[in-house]
Amino acid sequence: MIVVHKENSGVSLSRNYALDMAKGDYVALLDQDDILSPHYISYFYSLIKNNNAEIAITPRPNIFFKTRPIVDKGSDDIKICAGYSMAQEMLYHKIVIAPWNKLISKKLIEEKHIRFNKDYFNGEGFAFSIECFLNAKRVAVGDKKVYYYRVGNPDSGASIFKEKYILSSIHAQEYIKHILCDYGCKSLEKAWHFSNWHTHCDAFNIMVGCGVAKQYPLLYSSIKKVCKRQALCALSAPISLQQKFRGIMFALSPYFAATVINFFRIRKFRKTDVNICKQIGGGG
Repeated sequence: MIVVHKENSGVSLSRNYALDMAKGDYVALLDQDDILSPHYISYFYSLIKNNNAEIAITPRPNIFFKTRPIVDKGSDDIKICAGYSMAQEMLYHKIVIAPWNKLISKKLIEEKHIRFNKDYFNGEGFAFSIECFLNAKRVAVGDKKVYYYRVGNPDSGASIFKEKYILSSIHAQEYIKHILCDYGCKSLEKAWHFSNWHTHCDAFNIMVGCGVAKQYPLLYSSIKKVCKRQALCALSAPISLQQKFRGIMFALSPYFAATVINFFRIRKFRKTDVNICKQIGGGG
């Protein structure tokens, strides 16, 4: 094991440094506040080796709030998919968009020169994952939940508002669109439009949940317009009825939709102090 200590240079540059230092055949990226099953690496490694795949994933992690999760010992259901189709599934938010909960071939990453974009610190993992899947021929998809995702951290970036995080996630979507341009595929383009709308809705939910609309009126208004005007893309998307209903709510009233969604959200948003808002994002 090699432990590297370096000055904080942001999530993308830090991960890129780790990728440059990595000596093994596979790469696993983790979040610091989550928990792994003791079988995390061995399970994903077996999926790759037994199925001649370049990436191993499970569609969803085992989510926990406060108590330590119980190891999932259920039966497994393994599927082999083309990387292209899994990229499309990710754009429709049917599988985890983050870089964790995956084991990826280091050879794939190096041969395709895939790295985290240093210009982004939110949404950068989504772009990295999309690029990896688009360049993979075979992806092994298992059903055992070996990654335990913590949702109870009140200081998580998914629970508090920071203007730069919101803008980064939105701009990262444009970067993903640029990546997809090389493929010239209508189905991927359609999936991206859903992903872009979904990202704006998530950003709007945060702004409503944290109560910062009056501090950032221009940002609030611009995001709200996208949420409302592009909501109907959800109706033609291959998603669940619940997600389609979400689209209908945003088409009718983005504020009402965000209020309802936030009410049922496990990880509640933290109301942001106005003075802190100004210090962090410069809003007013």
